[in-house]
Amino acid sequence: MLSSAAVALALAAHTPVVAHDSRERSPLTSVAAAPTAVPGLDRNRRAAVYGRATPAAGGGTWLQYWMFFAANDQDRGIVRSGRHAGDWEMVQVRIGARGRPDQVVYAQHSGAERCGWGQVRRRGPLRPVVYVANDSHAAYLRPGVRDRTWPDPNDEADGRGRAITPRLVTISETSPRWMRWTGRWGGAQAHWWNPYEQDSPVGPAFQGQGRWSDPDGWARDARSCRSDCDALGECDWRENTLGGGGLGALGLAVAAWLRRRRRRRP
Repeated sequence: MLSSAAVALALAAHTPVVAHDSRERSPLTSVAAAPTAVPGLDRNRRAAVYGRATPAAGGGTWLQYWMFFAANDQDRGIVRSGRHAGDWEMVQVRIGARGRPDQVVYAQHSGAERCGWGQVRRRGPLRPVVYVANDSHAAYLRPGVRDRTWPDPNDEADGRGRAITPRLVTISETSPRWMRWTGRWGGAQAHWWNPYEQDSPVGPAFQGQGRWSDPDGWARDARSCRSDCDALGECDWRENTLGGGGLGALGLAVAAWLRRRRRRRP
């Protein structure tokens, strides 16, 4: 683990550059834009990342950068499910035992992507560029369209929107005061009958999947660097397979229903 002075320098030096899609409606902001009442908020509205350092396995250090967006506007079509107020995302950089960056993990929806430092696009020698997807804010290492499986909409992250070098705010589990807020960062609440809806998120220290509590485990569970699905239609075979399977299952269900109905006739 780096010394406290080295941690401060490393966090500042590796603060990411956030590149938005050209159609982004809810760009990176600060906690001041929270759509619900959260105690102890910083009222500075200039875009920020909220950084902390925590030990990594093997004697290294994870640098985490949490990003807040006022809303997640991506949905799954006419039912508009998936949208929610407030959106916390995160990327992390591992500083190895020798004091050099060697790995990054970028959050993408319910998962993440893990890549070596040599595969990261950077501004200057140390600032990783994060390409955030339009409305969903999933973080990618390269600009492009990610072809996701239906009913999930594709992620569009062309990187042609505003590129922000945000201010850095250092956080811990208890500081600033708003880090202790256990509630949700918005009023969105999923309905039991719609599995695709989402609640507004909880704050960084209360996130699941080990993002805060076990960054090594979260990194291990992330998929390794991917080179597929970077263009529209590239992974449509998955959608076709699922769609064909779904239609087949529906057909079997209808056939079974008709058979039972015939048997019941006098």
